[in-house]
This record gives sequence, structure tokens and C-alpha cells, in this order.
Amino acid sequence: MIVLASSSPTRANLLKNAGIEFKQISFDFDESKIAKSLKPEIYVQNVVKAKKEQFLKANGELLNLLFADSCVACGDQILGKAKDENEALDMLNLQSGNECSVYTAMIFVGKFELINVSKTTYKFAKFDEQDLEKYLKNGDWQGKAGAMTIENFNKKYITSQHGETSTAMGLNLKILKAFL
Repeated sequence: MIVLASSSPTRANLLKNAGIEFKQISFDFDESKIAKSLKPEIYVQNVVKAKKEQFLKANGELLNLLFADSCVACGDQILGKAKDENEALDMLNLQSGNECSVYTAMIFVGKFELINVSKTTYKFAKFDEQDLEKYLKNGDWQGKAGAMTIENFNKKYITSQHGETSTAMGLNLKILKAFL
């Protein structure tokens, strides 16, 4: 059994659907202290390392810990979690008709330590304005990197994909399962 050190319901669902036995422990982490001026793959790796350090200070006795974080980037511009509807709209407008990548870093701490950064890149068609407005109003973008939900709103606009869908949802299951 592994311990998912994350409050993400999406990551929990990924593990559940993959048949991986786990227990979830939620904890608060403030990503704002990590510089977003870094390249996305370095930024997301720094976030997950900082999460691991913070969690282990309070829970050092636990084993088989899984930490993960994701960020969305259009070019080298990192799109964090939108603070409000206007910021979400700005992020989604950057994605509309554009190519964007989701970077997911994970660290597994058990008998060994696995550190991985994976990337999935999408090309999106132009978003329909009425559909976008409806998505913003329903609030599903809240708490999501780049206001992106690849399993819902963004899915219908994908014209091409390079990489694992699970990476875009917050955890590269293919790599994790290979090491478990």
C-alpha cells in the first residue's frame, strides 16, 4: 500500500482506477514561494521536492509515500491555479487555438526513491466562447493548474496529443506502475 500525500481527488481517482491500493493524506502547501521564472520542468520538480520536505517534517515515520504536482505551460509561461474567474479566462484564452504542455513531477519514497518529471503536450482548437463561458460559470476550473481539465472541458478541443493522459491529470501511472 502507498500513501498519497496530496489532497487531489483526480490523483486519488487515477490510483483507484489503476487498482493501486493507497491511503490519502491531505496537507496544505503554498506553491507561491517557488519561483515561476524557472523552466516549467524545473519549477514543477522544485514544487514536488518542497512538498516532500514539508510533509516529511511532520510525518517522517511513514513509508511508501507518493508526492506529485503539475503545472501547465504555454511556451515557457507557467500557468498556476487561477485565483478568480478573470484569471482563469486569461489562462484559457492562452490555451485556445494553441499548443500547451502539462508537466507532472512525482517522487515516490519507499525502499528506493523515484523522481520523475513527465510532459504531455496538447494542441487545442479554438475554444467556443459560449462553451468557455459556461465552463467558467460552473467552477470546474477551480483548483486546477492553468484552469485546465483535460478530462472534461479541454478534452473536446484536443487536435493532437504527445504523452500520457494520466500525466496531464497529475500522475504518470505508466512510470509509477513500472516501479511498484
